[in-house]
Amino acid sequence: MTVYRKLLPTDLNAYRDHLLRLSANDRYARFCGFKTDEAIAGYCRGIDWRFTIMVGCFVRGELRAVAELRTEPKVWPGAGELAVSVEPGFQNQGFGSGVMRRILTMARNRAIRRLVLICLTSNRRMQAIARKFLGDLESDCGEVTGRIQLPWPDQVSLLQEALDGGTAMVNGMLDQWQGAPDPEPAAA
Repeated sequence: MTVYRKLLPTDLNAYRDHLLRLSANDRYARFCGFKTDEAIAGYCRGIDWRFTIMVGCFVRGELRAVAELRTEPKVWPGAGELAVSVEPGFQNQGFGSGVMRRILTMARNRAIRRLVLICLTSNRRMQAIARKFLGDLESDCGEVTGRIQLPWPDQVSLLQEALDGGTAMVNGMLDQWQGAPDPEPAAA
């Protein structure tokens, strides 16, 4: 079963493990440069959850795709930067678009008005996702930048996030129960 949900600080190990499962090329694309296992572990330890929102896609209980939104209200008031990562073997299946759609709704509902996404010109998959949600992209010095102005939240965006949260909770419970062995009959 596939479950999309907001990641919490208790999901930090799952996020780190997800990033560690990325191929060398995918790591390079995600971070716009090479990252060792130790650098990824350090990156994860440095996450400030007050200013970071993440949406993950869990496939059969394993985190396989993540959209990460970083904000810094004192530096970028009302703005944030997006990043998306999808593990090899799970790419081109709509998981990147799924986490992106949900993170944009969450950003909108938190009155974040401007978003930017930067990727390498060689990262065609991320550009396709960015074009789908952000529209036109700008290319400069080996990087591609997408920008979007988000509207203010409304009843529909708030309802969409609430429905996503409720669905994630139910799917998570079903995922835990799925495949559980039948209980042993009681002894007579």
